[in-house]
Amino acid sequence: MARASSALLKRRLDIAEIVRKKGEIKVDELSDLLRVSNVTIRQDLTYLEQQGYLKRSFGGAIYISPEGTVNNTHIVASNNSNTADDIGDINLVKNCLSYINDGDTIFLSHGNLIRKLIPFLHNKKSLKLIMNDISNAQLVKEFSDAEVILVGGVLLEGNILQNHEAINVLLNQLHISHFIVELAAINTDNQLIIENMEQLKTYQQMLKNADHTIGILSQRVVYYNNNSIGKLKHMDVMILSRPAVTEYHQQLLDSDFKQLAVNKYCVTYHNVPGA
Repeated sequence: MARASSALLKRRLDIAEIVRKKGEIKVDELSDLLRVSNVTIRQDLTYLEQQGYLKRSFGGAIYISPEGTVNNTHIVASNNSNTADDIGDINLVKNCLSYINDGDTIFLSHGNLIRKLIPFLHNKKSLKLIMNDISNAQLVKEFSDAEVILVGGVLLEGNILQNHEAINVLLNQLHISHFIVELAAINTDNQLIIENMEQLKTYQQMLKNADHTIGILSQRVVYYNNNSIGKLKHMDVMILSRPAVTEYHQQLLDSDFKQLAVNKYCVTYHNVPGA
């Protein structure tokens, strides 16, 4: 797949953000804002619709919240709109960027938050991104010049590849600087819970081998399973949405995490044992 130019990537990223914020916008308005032709804007909107970022409407585009299924889960009701939730998620994942340096080798987990993070990696240079999610790997190629290492294996539901032998070979060949994992919950025993149980062994290995571990958690949820990849103490950084903070703030403080940064959308915690 040919890589798009940096100007094209930036413009499409700008369009996606504009549509998220406004909810709905016309082609003419985008054309004026970005100083490109209506034909170019329509081509960009078609691409972004194919990627699930928006939906084309007559003469423009409207925002759609990404749909995802969650198994064995009850999501606690919130008064926020889908659009507000998505803006919060974008703000949450952008907090990961301050921990990523040019030249890093990063294993990205699967998940909707990870997909929202990918477009913002375009400013980072010479990254190696390791993943087993085919659709996310394809998205990287559109938004970043990063080298993508797709771990092969058996194709699972949701375009996810699984091969523990391939992971072991990979760990012997590459130095993993960061493991960024989307979590579903933290249970009362401080176990880190993920949604997809097929990923347990892979993510357990990454948690042990990566230099730095970053957990991101968006919703306040109650999980009825125990898909644990490890203990909370194994994480270096936790970035939580405001709804998740309501659930886990005291639990993080009791586990030697300290608040580092706070804004209206999320809170970042650092693991400071013995502090």
